[in-house]
Amino acid sequence: MTIALGTALALLVLWWALRFLPAGAEGRLPLPYLIALIPFLWIPALLLAVVAVVLGCWPLAVAAVVLAMIVALRVPLHRLSLRETSRETKRETYRETHPETSDTAARGYGEQSDALITVMTLNCRFGRADADAIMDAVRAHDVDVLALQELTADLVGALDAAGIRNVLPHRQLGEDRPTDNGGFNGLWTRLAPVAAASSSAQIPAADVPMIVASPTRNGQPADAPDSVIAFASAHTKSPMRGCRAWSQGIVGLGRLALQRATVVLGDLNCGIDHPSFRKLLAAGFRDASMSALRKPMVSFPSWLAWPRIELDHVLISGGIDAERVETLTIHGSDHLATVAALRIR
Repeated sequence: MTIALGTALALLVLWWALRFLPAGAEGRLPLPYLIALIPFLWIPALLLAVVAVVLGCWPLAVAAVVLAMIVALRVPLHRLSLRETSRETKRETYRETHPETSDTAARGYGEQSDALITVMTLNCRFGRADADAIMDAVRAHDVDVLALQELTADLVGALDAAGIRNVLPHRQLGEDRPTDNGGFNGLWTRLAPVAAASSSAQIPAADVPMIVASPTRNGQPADAPDSVIAFASAHTKSPMRGCRAWSQGIVGLGRLALQRATVVLGDLNCGIDHPSFRKLLAAGFRDASMSALRKPMVSFPSWLAWPRIELDHVLISGGIDAERVETLTIHGSDHLATVAALRIR
């Protein structure tokens, strides 16, 4: 029995250690799904500890409790996240002390008053999300930028009928392609666009539409012509539609962080335990939930209060801080909507 318990504990430790694979190495079934379930490994670890105590196997009981605590409290997660995003911190510090080398998006924020914008993202479940429920959330939270994934032409029409153009008059949609994973992506905003594109990142998934806009400060557009932010709506492939494409899509979004101050919103089909997602963060992004709440935001499935996993994200780069992140239930979707208040420095 001791051997059986030891073997089970060793397997749990190996399962937990999958999060330390090199980025891309987890792009093989069933690794993405096993890694997504790592936050729940404290449950079997705790059960092993109880059994070990009953049998008097105290060393195994202690080891199982330690593993359960590491998983439940996510002990190494924050240290790893800080270390892997340290390059972004160094870039921001360098911009502050060497303004002549900062990129166009970072310039212009220094002495001006901050702007506060609210963004929202939702996977619409093959276009089944209720358009009126989406608009109710947009109005209730005074959303400035709305990113939707798994759109259909019918849902876009329903949003128009629900009055989205009266609240968020500017939009950019990705092209509707047969190879899209569940539908195409779209963006709506009340901010006047400076530029827009139906596809901003070449990844093996649905188009990543982007709108570049100037934030508002005290109700007025920012004065500096280069004080602009890029907003993108992304939906990487799910692992079941191709593991390599899933990993490549996550990592490929990192190119957007190198262009300007950017907000990427969407269903990225991954969480902080996935190495590919941490490589995306290391490219220059910060997760709004990790920044504001010091923990991941779980959003799937919407019909369960627990357990839920982390799939949907608001990623920020450049002179952007996350002040508040929350989730909402939208009728018809299997994902929770994620709403974030962002302060533009």
